[in-house]
Amino acid sequence: MPDVRPENVKEDIAAIASKYGIEVVGFLGLDERTKIPAEEMGLLRGVKWKDSEVDVSKVHDPLDIMPAARTMIILGKRLLDDSQDIYYRASDDYTASVEMMLLDIASAKIVAGLKKGGFEAEEYTSYYLKAWAALAGLGWIGRSRMFVSKAHGPRLRLHGILTDADIGELHAVIPDDSCGRCTECMKACPAGAISGDEVDRKKCGACPLNHRKISENALAYCTACTASCPVGRPSRHEHAVQAVSRQQITP
Repeated sequence: MPDVRPENVKEDIAAIASKYGIEVVGFLGLDERTKIPAEEMGLLRGVKWKDSEVDVSKVHDPLDIMPAARTMIILGKRLLDDSQDIYYRASDDYTASVEMMLLDIASAKIVAGLKKGGFEAEEYTSYYLKAWAALAGLGWIGRSRMFVSKAHGPRLRLHGILTDADIGELHAVIPDDSCGRCTECMKACPAGAISGDEVDRKKCGACPLNHRKISENALAYCTACTASCPVGRPSRHEHAVQAVSRQQITP
């Protein structure tokens, strides 16, 4: 990234992302105004991870991690298949879906490119990255309390990068009620975990469609709410392609 003009830096980042099949790239400006509302932090309570709940104290403000950060780059990779959310155990300390693996690679390449251009940069992971994606104007928090992309619905995996490159912007936040009267995710949830604007995370986590062992090194998770969302739903042609691909790669 030899040219440090903001527009060219953003173009270079988008080009790297595109090379690895990353469909969504957002640039959120960071300053004292970009904060996750305190009342929203409660959404994380009740999320089960193995035998304990998510510790919300570990959800750090980006500027606490990189005080010089001026931008959070948000990458979004669409699920390859609505009907399957499979995580593979690549090693003792690395388990990820194919989508997350692509995000990891693209993120590492972008960080390297920014550093080569003279910027500070590091990857940013958070249990609440969906909130930053909403602040970046990329979508909203839906009835299922998942992030709903304007173009892809809830079918995205997200990854963040912090940098001191001043290439971000502040955006108008799309309100949480943007799902309107749609209740498709509520009707589709096999565990009955989605009710109104609340989600019982423990019911969701206990659903037998989650943590299904489909091979020695792969677990599958429920995609009922994701697949049912009409926002960004694949066309019939895309569904047909997914079905053929699934027959070829299903373990």
